Amino acid sequence: MPKAARSYPSLLAVAMAPLCFTSMIACQAKPAAPPAAAPAIQLQPYTAPDQSASAGVPAGWKVTSGQQTVITLTGPQGETVQLGVVDVAKNAAFQLGKTPGAGVQLSMPYSTSLDQKLTMMIQQASALTGKPVPQIKITSSTPIPLPATVGQCGRYVASITGSAGAMDLLAVFCSMPVDPGGTYKNVMLLAQAPVATAAQSAPTARAIFASYRIPTAMLQQKLAPFQSAAPTAAAKGGQQLTNAQANAETAEILRETAQMQAVTTNSANCFDLSVLRSTPTRLLPPSCR
Repeated sequence: MPKAARSYPSLLAVAMAPLCFTSMIACQAKPAAPPAAAPAIQLQPYTAPDQSASAGVPAGWKVTSGQQTVITLTGPQGETVQLGVVDVAKNAAFQLGKTPGAGVQLSMPYSTSLDQKLTMMIQQASALTGKPVPQIKITSSTPIPLPATVGQCGRYVASITGSAGAMDLLAVFCSMPVDPGGTYKNVMLLAQAPVATAAQSAPTARAIFASYRIPTAMLQQKLAPFQSAAPTAAAKGGQQLTNAQANAETAEILRETAQMQAVTTNSANCFDLSVLRSTPTRLLPPSCR
């Protein structure tokens, strides 16, 4: 980006003086009016019945569900917006259409790129509902700067061809760090619209994304590790521990829990500022850069 031009009022006045003497019309002409800004998209506030999240609803749109921080809206031209979708992944080889169970939606290697994770999540969602696996082409991806302790996040534009035909897609996608149990959470805001109307719908979808909010306590719960601690030595081997060993293990668990809570609190704060509120990096606290 070019550096901002410096201002030298006195020199500028001297340089322009001869022109003003020779062309009074040029000196008196008014500067061209700036282009009119696009009108703001009007949104009606909506809060989920369980108070877990809120978002703005444009005219003509409907909220089809809202609970556990997830809000789903549909638009008048075939648009769909889903806010706050969370899938728990096991750090393992991807298996399309299969779920590990116990609250884990899919297996997906953590080392996989963020682009591939987004693709796998969308394909897995279709496979689990019995729909054909869609073809996805990511046309634009913009990383959201975050510390590794918070996770990886990005903003996406993509095209998708599946059971609903050809659609264009906007997404905000985050993959959180692997927890002690070998699982990790993936959070997504997703909008899709038919190709013919997608360009018209995009500003509205972005406005909905920008309006999405989660109360701090709920956000911390949403981003907290799925498995908060690794199995203890006793649980692993089934052996009896001495009092000293049990006390040491308890102290270690408490220490890890406190450390994880601090990380979760910071993650929630950074997620809210960077991902939901799009705060410029220079304005973020040091722990979020």
